[in-house]
Amino acid sequence: MTMQRQWTDEDDLDDTVIRPGRTGADPAVAPDDDTVIRPRADEPGSHGSFGAPDDDTVIRVAGPGAPVGASRSDGAATILPADPAPVRRLPSIRVAGRVVRLDHPVVVGRRPTLPRVVRGPTPELVTVPSPSGQVSSSHVLVHADGEAAVVEDLRSTNGTVVRPAGSAPFRMPSGASIVVLTGTLIEIGDGNVIEVLSPHLRVGPADGIPPFPPSPFPRIP
Repeated sequence: MTMQRQWTDEDDLDDTVIRPGRTGADPAVAPDDDTVIRPRADEPGSHGSFGAPDDDTVIRVAGPGAPVGASRSDGAATILPADPAPVRRLPSIRVAGRVVRLDHPVVVGRRPTLPRVVRGPTPELVTVPSPSGQVSSSHVLVHADGEAAVVEDLRSTNGTVVRPAGSAPFRMPSGASIVVLTGTLIEIGDGNVIEVLSPHLRVGPADGIPPFPPSPFPRIP
């Protein structure tokens, strides 16, 4: 007669814990904690058809040195980097043989000086030649308004002429401020012209931009 041994609660359950090998681990970093999921002990004979104890399932928590966005073989979620912030598009102007991006105000004149009150970024001073003195010391101020530009006449002596693209030119009233778009030309005297450039243009050397197009309108005295 063959005697079959019954499984009892007194029998020990063997724990199988699998840990990946560490290569060059930092001794200052505490080891990762192992979470062992052990099946509930039921009645004798409930450990499978062969009477063997169930194995333990080990869940390992990723340590602090795990790289962000790395592929994981244990099914954990992958952390993706955040999308970069959109690039702010600003117009530029071409004046005195150079291109200036309007991420700050610009004062153009024969001997420009800073305004008495400055709010926000400090304006850049751009000097233009004026042999006959038609250009005032501080003639105009130009700054960005979204993807457009704003031109302010600084109470110049001889005034400022605006030539919008495809429209008739006009003279700005002294001290006036207007919004201008890409392609607008601003004449301040003695042949000095300020051109408003597209906000989608990459600012580079002045010689990389085509010259001023000829104006279809007669000169305003």
